Amino acid sequence: MANGRGKLEDRLARWLLMAHDRVDGDRLVLTHEFLVIMLGVRRPGVTIALYLLEAHGVTQASRGIISIVDRQGLEENANGAYGAPEAEFQRLFS
Repeated sequence: MANGRGKLEDRLARWLLMAHDRVDGDRLVLTHEFLVIMLGVRRPGVTIALYLLEAHGVTQASRGIISIVDRQGLEENANGAYGAPEAEFQRLFS
């Protein structure tokens, strides 16, 4: 579900959360083009999904930078696509 069959907004939220897990701070330096490649979708889809996340108040996007404004809200926007796989990874490798 999380990789290819979930809604684009859910998949984008999950991907942003995973990227956020791996950086210091709340700013992710990412272009639309990079997200297109990572998610395997067309650019208009990424633009709309980013707009929806921003409308929910969980991210803020500007040229090449996506800021995580409300991580808990972003997790809720992932609709279950984030959390369980990451917890299992931690359990196995910690």
